[in-house]
Amino acid sequence: MRNREIARFLLFGLAACLPFFLLAAASSREMLVVCVAQAVLLLSGFTLFTLRRYQRLRQLNDQMRGVREGHYRMQMDQFEEGELSILYSEIYKVTVQLRETAQQLQESQQFLSDSLSDISHQLKTPLTSMMMMVELMQQPQMDPQQRSEFLRVISNQLSRMQWLIQSLLKMARLQAGAVQFSPSPQKVRSLLSKALSQAEAELVRSGVEWIMECPDDFELMLDENWTVEALGNILRNCAEHTGRGGRIVIRCRRTMLADQIEIEDNGEGIDPQDLPHLFERFYRGRNARPDSVGIGLAMSYQIITGQGGMLRVVSQLGQGSCFQLRFPRQIV
Repeated sequence: MRNREIARFLLFGLAACLPFFLLAAASSREMLVVCVAQAVLLLSGFTLFTLRRYQRLRQLNDQMRGVREGHYRMQMDQFEEGELSILYSEIYKVTVQLRETAQQLQESQQFLSDSLSDISHQLKTPLTSMMMMVELMQQPQMDPQQRSEFLRVISNQLSRMQWLIQSLLKMARLQAGAVQFSPSPQKVRSLLSKALSQAEAELVRSGVEWIMECPDDFELMLDENWTVEALGNILRNCAEHTGRGGRIVIRCRRTMLADQIEIEDNGEGIDPQDLPHLFERFYRGRNARPDSVGIGLAMSYQIITGQGGMLRVVSQLGQGSCFQLRFPRQIV
C-alpha cells in the first residue's frame, strides 16, 4: 500500500461498489454476498495485474540502473507483446547506442594514449643523441673536423625527426577519421610518375630499375595528393627490400568487377609470419632495416581503404612481393 496509485484505485473501487452493496443488502442477504464476492474478485484481479506491471517496471528500472553503472546487457526475453515491450525496445536501442558511444570513446582514448607513447618512443632516441652531441660541441677544445661531423649528424637527425613527426600526424589524422578525401578523375599513370619521383632517392640508392605498364587512358576517381603518398610508400618499401640490380614492375589492369594496380618486385620477399601484421602501425618485420619506423605501409593501407579500395600483398621468401590495389567498379 505504499504505492499511492494502488491505494487510490482501491479506495475508488470501494466507493464505486458501495451503492451496489446497499441496493443488494436491501434486496436480500444472498444478493449482498454475491455483489461483495464479485467486487472482491474484480478488485483482486486488477490489483494483481497492476502489481505484475509494476514488477516488470521494477525489473526495467533495475536494468536501467545497471546500464548507468556500465553494464550494458539487457534481457529481451522477460517481456511479451504490449506497450511495455515497445518501451523496452526503445530503451534497448538507446542502450546499444550508449554502449557503442562508450566503446568509441574508450578506443579514442586508447588511440590517443598509444599515439603519444609511440611518438615519445620514436623521438626519444634521436633527441637524446643530439643532446649528447650538443654538450660535446660546447667544449672549446673539440676538434673542428669532429664538430663539423656532429653538425652533419644533427642535421640528418633533425630532417628525419621532421619527416617522422609529419608522418605520425598524417597517420593520426587517418586513423581518427579526420581526413576528408577529395576524389576526382585522375590518370593513374600520372599518379605513378609522381610517386616514382617521391621514391626516386630510395630507388637510386638501392640500384633498382622500374617498368611501368599502365595505359594513358587508365583513370580512377582518387584523391591526388593522398594517393601519391600511398603509392610512394609502397614503392619505397619495394625498393628497400629489392637488392641492387633488382626490378619493380607496375601494372594497371581492368576486370569486370574492379580496377587494379599491381606493384611487383623480385626482391627478398616477406616472411609468412609478417604478412598478417604488415599493415599495422609501427610493425617492423624480421627483415626490416634498422632505421625503419613501420608506418609507411600502414599509412598506405589507411589511404587506400579510406577511398573505398582494397590493399593486399602476395609474397614468398626469395621470390619477391606483389602489392595489389583494387578499386571496385560501379556497375549500373
